[in-house]
Amino acid sequence: MDEDEGKRHLALIQKSHELEGKQVAPDALDRARRILSGSLSATDAETELADALLRISLREKLNRDGSA
Repeated sequence: MDEDEGKRHLALIQKSHELEGKQVAPDALDRARRILSGSLSATDAETELADALLRISLREKLNRDGSA
């Protein structure tokens, strides 16, 4: 995929989220850009997402346990 096509795909991702009333997090948009450019494999993207979800989960657990 060439750079212009990648930019169009990213714009489509961003606009479709906006139309749903949501915003794309900068790290998610960067991940999508890297997937589209081929610099990030699907397996590596999945690992990044799993790590991010784990951090969110741990942070929420700490917040919940700390305020109890």
